Amino acid sequence: MSSMSIVRIARVDDHSEIWRLFLQAHHENGLFPYAADKTEWFIQRAIAPWMIPDWDTGVRPVIGVIGDVGHLEGIVMITPGEFWYTRHKHIEEYLVYVDPECRKTFHARALIKWMREQSNRTSIPLLTGVISNERTKTKCELYGRMIPKVGEFFLHIPMSSVLSSSAAIVAA
Repeated sequence: MSSMSIVRIARVDDHSEIWRLFLQAHHENGLFPYAADKTEWFIQRAIAPWMIPDWDTGVRPVIGVIGDVGHLEGIVMITPGEFWYTRHKHIEEYLVYVDPECRKTFHARALIKWMREQSNRTSIPLLTGVISNERTKTKCELYGRMIPKVGEFFLHIPMSSVLSSSAAIVAA
């Protein structure tokens, strides 16, 4: 049975389930190989922000989750960011994912709505999108019903790239 589609802030106790959902999301949507140490660095900054030293000006991600400790069903990760040409902040989405066993729920909508609420609460614009190899059209339609569209992404992988073996997946 699925949880209610209520997003809460992830806690240290959610660590193993965050990893489980991240690995599922990467398997389904990842374009590039993941770096476990870098991923762990981001996760730790989100679930234990009190451990970040005052002098550290690096990213400050926040992870929202749906489900109980030990059984997460959905995850979203956002952080303040800015484009190279401005000092104006935006909320940047890193991850929105719902466990395949919980996809007949309102979890995806709740995660997107939660991001919009963070944007409204902070008065910082939200920048989010869909980079996926599975059910891309359906995902884009959902986002399009909830957030105005501002563009599209395209990916070219040169044949000489170590990623060229994944080009068939991306082109499909």
